[in-house]
Amino acid sequence: MSIAVEAVDVVVGYDATPVADVGSFTVHADRLTVITGPNGSGKTTLLKTLAGLLPPISGRILPQLPPGAGGVVFVHSTPYLFAGTVRHNVGLSWRGDERRAADALRTLGAEQLWNKDVRRLSTGERQRVAIARALAAEPRLLVIDEPEGGLDAQGSSSWRRIVEQALFTGYPSIVIATHQLSALEGLSMNVVSLSQDQA
Repeated sequence: MSIAVEAVDVVVGYDATPVADVGSFTVHADRLTVITGPNGSGKTTLLKTLAGLLPPISGRILPQLPPGAGGVVFVHSTPYLFAGTVRHNVGLSWRGDERRAADALRTLGAEQLWNKDVRRLSTGERQRVAIARALAAEPRLLVIDEPEGGLDAQGSSSWRRIVEQALFTGYPSIVIATHQLSALEGLSMNVVSLSQDQA
């Protein structure tokens, strides 16, 4: 079983204030890593730490992947899109490589949004574009907070196919935070459960 990332004795938080004592776990390339727990338990903080956006208060994340293309990409639960078209946003992942951008949108069933202004997108469409932009970067590690948020049935189905393909090929390794484990039924996964009293 190929190891993508290891968290060793990790405590996550902001500045010197702990949010969660996560401990140790391994992200495998052929297994979806799912972070669960109630609101306030530190799921998003852990995801940002895995993505290199926050340093761990203690412990280590190994290896430390570079952010962006070919490294680690983080998608927030309310993703930020830059002003302009969907084409512009997804193309940013590879400095305007339209083939990768178009392929990523097609994977999410969102190719019809190519020339649409992001200000006119629905919540679900914004989520699809954000995931497509992340995929276009061809990351080694993809970290997503609540990927199913706002997705309609077609978007959710497309997202599941992406995960299935990633588990089959071992690329990218995927870590998500979710409250909806039932939607992942049948997938090979490792569940990391956080509680509000772990800090």
